[in-house]
Amino acid sequence: MQRDCRIITADIRDLAPEDVTREEIDFIIGGPPCQSFSAIGRRAGGVEGILDKRGSLFEHYCRFIRHFEPRGFLFENVRGILGANGGADWAAIRQAFANLGYQLAYRVLDSAGYGVPQHRERLIMIGSRETQLLFPQPTHGPDSASKTPYTTALDAIADLQTPDEEAHLLGGKYGHLLQEVPPGQNYHYFTKEMGYPNPQFAWRSRFSDFLYKADPNAPVRTIVAKLGAYSGPFHWKNRKFTLEEMKRLQSFPDDYRFTSGKGAALQQIGNSVPPLFAWILAMSVKQQLFHCELGVDLLPETHSLTFDSRKSHKARATRGKRTKRQVKVSLTPSLFAALENDSVGASDSEQSKIVHRSEVMLAYLAPKRRIQLPDSNHGELENVFQIRTNRCGSTISIEVARKESRRFVDSPLLAYHLMFDHPIGDGVTHITCALLSKNASDIAVAWDSIEDAIAKYSGYRTMMDVYGHFTEPHPSFTLDMDVIGEISPVLRFAKKFSKFENCAKIIPGKVLTGMFAEDHQSGLDLSQLAQFLRSLRFDVRVHETNPTIPIGYFRCCYPFTINIDKQVSVTWKERVQ
Repeated sequence: MQRDCRIITADIRDLAPEDVTREEIDFIIGGPPCQSFSAIGRRAGGVEGILDKRGSLFEHYCRFIRHFEPRGFLFENVRGILGANGGADWAAIRQAFANLGYQLAYRVLDSAGYGVPQHRERLIMIGSRETQLLFPQPTHGPDSASKTPYTTALDAIADLQTPDEEAHLLGGKYGHLLQEVPPGQNYHYFTKEMGYPNPQFAWRSRFSDFLYKADPNAPVRTIVAKLGAYSGPFHWKNRKFTLEEMKRLQSFPDDYRFTSGKGAALQQIGNSVPPLFAWILAMSVKQQLFHCELGVDLLPETHSLTFDSRKSHKARATRGKRTKRQVKVSLTPSLFAALENDSVGASDSEQSKIVHRSEVMLAYLAPKRRIQLPDSNHGELENVFQIRTNRCGSTISIEVARKESRRFVDSPLLAYHLMFDHPIGDGVTHITCALLSKNASDIAVAWDSIEDAIAKYSGYRTMMDVYGHFTEPHPSFTLDMDVIGEISPVLRFAKKFSKFENCAKIIPGKVLTGMFAEDHQSGLDLSQLAQFLRSLRFDVRVHETNPTIPIGYFRCCYPFTINIDKQVSVTWKERVQ
């Protein structure tokens, strides 16, 4: 097979069609970057779509088609493009190609239906000047005419396996959990919804590839480009797949060589269209447009594929497995009692149990760092806090005091009270935290202390694991906040967004600027206020961080602050007019 080709490494925005070739072109195949329409975008709080510079690259694809006027083209992207910004983006993209004089057809296809050992759903659009083209019928799975079984992960890599390979032990913070995950499942296995006795995560608090272990007897889930330390698919022997195995799972031929290192090669694999899937699509186009009989069976225009309905059935089955049992905990009438009684919320019998007490001294150092101090080493440091934690029965009481001058503040500013829907860890149902400070910017330290207690006394590691991701929260607790000290704009803000129903909503900016109207911050505009609150570790977003948020609006994502070790920096972008 002749493989001569000319490779041009360039940004399409800087590339003129004449620089590619001056010859006549019959057909163009392309896939503008999908990140703007992907699940990552949805998890960021809104799919930027064509507002993102990557999402607008289809316009340059149109520029090349307009120049070459091919007989047809093929366009590939993630299925999320269909719903981006309420479907408006996809309507604009379709119209742009239709305006070039092409008849369009599009479908969502699953690469597993074409022999790839991976479920990878992609939107395929085909344009033709002559006639509307059809898509190839699946060759594997329930939608195939022959009902040929899917190619499984083990089918693809069987000859690369060592028969007597023993199970591995993955290291790191979450690595030990992988051993428990059944093949085909992910971190959801450790949620209360799935009946795990000591829950580790909130439902849908992570990406679906987190701790995902492949089932050897089924295709793997979509392979992504950015693989974190705990991103699957993991091998059923509790290890990462090798590069050669990953090539097979993406249907690359064995003799295909990557010239980069392993990390870059894996990213290229995750960003690619599976070659076997691409080949079948190309053969179906060639058979129709160039009148070659290649034996490709075509789907009738009105024929529906069943993988979406099968996915829905599987999702319903998963929901059916989720336990509905929850133990509701009664709410203590007053949070102020927490400041006087370490056993608030505990019954008489619980008060007789052993009380666990601890005290630490912490110093917060710029940038984004905190250290634990010996008692004798905090005299010269600023931002020193005394953290006292008491455990009595089912209740944890925390006191966070800031050191000012030569003493620790003893007047409370606020109190948080978390009441869990079910006992966590070894029976904790309440956590109360009193912040003794004169500075509302210390709220983040209170939340750090709450998170530390949760990590110590339960299977959860972070507040996010208990609350869930803001785009789809599944909080395992209720939250009350009492302001005890003098009200300030920051306290007003924290109080409003301690209520779950106010979080994640897109709210007019005047609500936020109004909170600060009588304060020295009143000269700040909405963007500056968002930056100020982000410096206090509240996850506040505006148009400059998420273009899907209209100018003049904002969103506070969580009722808690982001841990100092887990902050995510954002880029302030120019406004899209």
